[in-house]
Amino acid sequence: MTKKKIAPPISNVPYVVEVWGEMWTANKERTMYHYARAKKVKEWRGAACVCAKARHIPKLKAVEIRFIPYRVDKRGLADTGGHFPVAKAVIDGLVDAGILTGDGPHIVRRLIFEAPIVSGESKARIEITELE
Repeated sequence: MTKKKIAPPISNVPYVVEVWGEMWTANKERTMYHYARAKKVKEWRGAACVCAKARHIPKLKAVEIRFIPYRVDKRGLADTGGHFPVAKAVIDGLVDAGILTGDGPHIVRRLIFEAPIVSGESKARIEITELE
């Protein structure tokens, strides 16, 4: 078995997209009515698309994405990967913006979740690093 080489970054400076809104967790999503979930996904996806276009990020072939959730306070603080549904919606927004041609494993090579940061505001920070 040969080990697959992981591509190094083209630049160490990531593109940053910040999207503000009320986040939900994977645990909460399990109890949501599907129309309520679809509405939240649509809002986050659209907001991410608009925010990404405003940053004028070029089309990227392969990327590493770092997802950092910011929370208003410690109440209901999620575990590190708990905001996965929000991350997925934001990545879909990057596809809608034309920055990514898709979100499959040949394009999104790494998805890294940071622990939530209590900052007094609710937002998702996405750091996108282009890979070779």
